Amino acid sequence: MSIRILTLARSRIVAKQNGFTLIEVFIAIFLLTVSLLGTAALTTGVIRGNKASRNITTATVLAESCLQENRRVGYSSAGAVPAGGSNSCVSGTATVSSDGVAFTRTLTIDTSVANIKTLTVAVSWSEGAVGTKSVSLVTILAAS
Repeated sequence: MSIRILTLARSRIVAKQNGFTLIEVFIAIFLLTVSLLGTAALTTGVIRGNKASRNITTATVLAESCLQENRRVGYSSAGAVPAGGSNSCVSGTATVSSDGVAFTRTLTIDTSVANIKTLTVAVSWSEGAVGTKSVSLVTILAAS
């Protein structure tokens, strides 16, 4: 009879340990929620960083293409349209749109040194709450 009572008592203990308690379930749900919210915040930051990188790359390409175009037309026509030719990047300010972003490109030419032109292309754009960002490239053309 004592063996049967002992066996019955052990089976009750084992029966009480089946499954999870309500507290354990709440803790697991809380930990899962915190980790998912952290992942969502990280994803948002990565998307924002990708957009900023794309804008910087686009601005750099716009500035470099302006410098290349003025190198192509040469020293005498830099910043202007040559007679009988074309130049897509003349001195002054122009607005270029790409991927829904308006980029403002400004070409300035410094001729303070004889036979040397210093071309500076500044490209700026707005990134909303972050503010205005800009990229500036400089090159020198010499008379040949």
